[in-house]
Amino acid sequence: MSRRTAVVEARVDERAPVRLPLPPHRPPGYRAAAEVVARLRRARHSAYLVGGGVRDLVMGEPPKDFDVVTSAKPEEIQRLFRRTIPIGVQFGVVTVLHRGRQHEVATYRAEGDYHDARRPGWIAFADLQADLERRDFTINGLVLDPEREEVLDWVGGLADLRRGVIRTIGRPDDRLREDALRIVRAVRFAARYGFRLEPETRRALVAMREEVRKIAAERVWQELEAMWAHRTRAAALALLADVGLLRVILPEVAALADASSGRLSPWRRTLRRVEGLPPAAPNEVVWAAVLADVASPSEPPRPAGRAHALADQAPRLADETAVDPEAAGKIEPILERLRAPRRMMRAVDEILSRRWLWSSADAVRVGELARHLRRDQDGWLPMFSQADAAAAGRPDASAPLPRIRRRLLRRGRMVLGPERPPITGDDLVAAGIAPGPRFQTILAAMERDWLEDRIETPEEARRWLADSVARLSLQERKPDKNIWPPDEMQP
Repeated sequence: MSRRTAVVEARVDERAPVRLPLPPHRPPGYRAAAEVVARLRRARHSAYLVGGGVRDLVMGEPPKDFDVVTSAKPEEIQRLFRRTIPIGVQFGVVTVLHRGRQHEVATYRAEGDYHDARRPGWIAFADLQADLERRDFTINGLVLDPEREEVLDWVGGLADLRRGVIRTIGRPDDRLREDALRIVRAVRFAARYGFRLEPETRRALVAMREEVRKIAAERVWQELEAMWAHRTRAAALALLADVGLLRVILPEVAALADASSGRLSPWRRTLRRVEGLPPAAPNEVVWAAVLADVASPSEPPRPAGRAHALADQAPRLADETAVDPEAAGKIEPILERLRAPRRMMRAVDEILSRRWLWSSADAVRVGELARHLRRDQDGWLPMFSQADAAAAGRPDASAPLPRIRRRLLRRGRMVLGPERPPITGDDLVAAGIAPGPRFQTILAAMERDWLEDRIETPEEARRWLADSVARLSLQERKPDKNIWPPDEMQP
């Protein structure tokens, strides 16, 4: 045991708390949580606010919520509050509904030895000191007394906040063995706040990282989602690799780091891509950025020649390397292993299958780019493309994509917009064209011409369809001469 850890244990057991006046700002939810504490105290119970909400308040960050700890037993909590949810009663936890918010109210408890890296062998109701001893990190062990309006610290959390340190409460081996998810949480907290891992905590984390394999995939997924949702997501990814956790959780991504080095390596590009995303980027885009070089080659394809991309110039064939339908299949097993929701898998698939659109933006006709972008309702593809292009050293290459999407929005031509293509599948059937590959090719060609404003009026649409049917008839009469469709209708 390190000397520093021994001091932390002594402070929990023997010393009076360090006191800090409550910061002047009162965030949303604080008043409601303070009223829950006040009601418990009026009933002669001990009660405090504790955990991440107190930590964030001290750091000047907006707390998401406040947890309440109390000497009251679950049945006493339920008698005191009219509206409660009894989920977690067996662990001494009752959810109290007050002022339109949910407050997790937990009875002080101590816990026995853990046998499955998650659940204690036994739980016993105890006092505040014992409750603090079982918690994970010192920065999460701060207590707030809303009546006195002061923060109380028995575990050294205030000092660790000042120094920027992530440290377990008590022996690191014990705390991490109790719940192996704490190994991942330590990385998340360190990355989010720009803190360093205390040496003994880091040593234990590295030594026990394989224990994470025992954790349910859903719980690991939630921690990764929390990492990716914060602007420090690139630092979190780098720290996961640094302590060897990436090899346990995402070995496919870790292989990029193991197999390459240098600024232009796939791993460095991955970090730059993730870092280049907007702070509020949705996790669908972040996952695409993390997995992009696993799904497809890290070097963008170079289209042969340069396209005439303007609508009033001769159209060019679309570059087939811009769309990679096989990319999605490479990352689906990864997301399935992590128990990702199906909606997440579909969204990442959509982005990565069209990853290289930005690299071909100057070689693919505008209508082809627009066909893909009009299906991107949330604008995730341009967001990803800008970060991907910048990571590849071509920051200006993706510029056409957001411009085209903005134009689609103005014209109301997104898939769910008010404007619809002038020719539908029903029109083709009525014209005598049977569903099949040619059917889809004609629809795609029509959509491109419509998006390039080559088809505007109903009359132009009828003429376009008549010409297409005539070309098709000619082709069917001379199957050995040309390949349908003609150049101007190629996908």
